[in-house]
Amino acid sequence: NFQCSSKTYCENEAQCLQDHPVCPSTRICVCPKCFFGNRCQFYAKGLGSTLDEILGYEFKNKIPISRQPTTVQVSAIVTMVIFTIGIINCILSIMTFSRKSTRKVGCGLYLLASSITSLLTMVLFTLKFWFLFLSHQDLLGERNQKLIINVNCMFIETLLKMVSHLDNWFNACVAIERTLSVYQRANFDRSKMKRVAKGVIISLPIIMGCLFIPQLLNLHVFEDKTEERSWCVVTYSPRLQMYTYTLLFFHYFAPLFINLMSATFIIIATTRQRALTKSDRNIWGHFKIKFKQYKHLVISPTIIVVLTSPYLIILIVLDCNKSSNRLWFYLVGYFLSFIPAASIFITFVLPSTLYKQEFWNIIISVRKRFYRSRLNRQKF
Repeated sequence: NFQCSSKTYCENEAQCLQDHPVCPSTRICVCPKCFFGNRCQFYAKGLGSTLDEILGYEFKNKIPISRQPTTVQVSAIVTMVIFTIGIINCILSIMTFSRKSTRKVGCGLYLLASSITSLLTMVLFTLKFWFLFLSHQDLLGERNQKLIINVNCMFIETLLKMVSHLDNWFNACVAIERTLSVYQRANFDRSKMKRVAKGVIISLPIIMGCLFIPQLLNLHVFEDKTEERSWCVVTYSPRLQMYTYTLLFFHYFAPLFINLMSATFIIIATTRQRALTKSDRNIWGHFKIKFKQYKHLVISPTIIVVLTSPYLIILIVLDCNKSSNRLWFYLVGYFLSFIPAASIFITFVLPSTLYKQEFWNIIISVRKRFYRSRLNRQKF
């Protein structure tokens, strides 16, 4: 019998084997799925589904990007495309919501904050991929390579999750304020909502940071000498694992639920108000008019649900094998989850008559300045 006599050597219900039934000199642990380490003490699935988990075994050590597997090359191209589109969208959104006329109520402040967090998401999302790539190269020396691995694990991955969740909550705050404006009507206090928005924008990042502390305290880099790779791992207890997944699903579903409920309430409430003041149509006719007017409030969260659903599925079904026939599905789901942040201008500015007009005012102002400077140069 080569089963270990001690049941405490291996962790997480791993099978323990020894080289001699009485006087063993070597013990090995056969780890269950998703666990690794010499005692199976580490869990491979960290702060949600990450690029490390999906592409971890795809990267080849000390091989340039041109000779990496197709999955890595395609990921590099898609990363840069999303980054380029996202940066343009975020800059245009920041320009729009930086104007005083768009920040007369709290919504404008929330959307400005959302534009900034989306910009940070795009930067961190891109750094994540290239830091992961550099961690498999030997370009900067062993010391700098370890620094890259630690920065990627401790800071970039955590900050990427935080700003992504912040973005969702800022959008939910916009929905809540819009609902209050319809519910309170004439009693809606713009200046009060603006003060509330400033407080929320300051407090939300602090709360989010505190919620991530339990995971950060158990997060570290593990060097797998057998595979010659470094992994960003969390030492999970059952409670921490439950806490992590509860937090992840709450941060995804709660803001989406708020957005959908807000859109439903606004359409129904404004339909009733219109029906009471105008009797030229039946209730269904008024509903169609109001739905057409506020359809962007329904379309935006619906698009987010469609784009993030594959990512949520990945959180549940992602396996920890070195190769998987679902790898492309995982990659598509991962990249789709960043499309909402990359398309904030398309989602919030273009469907709104007010915000779109303010954006065109910016374009007109920039063109006038350009023509003035051109005329001044011609004079001299």
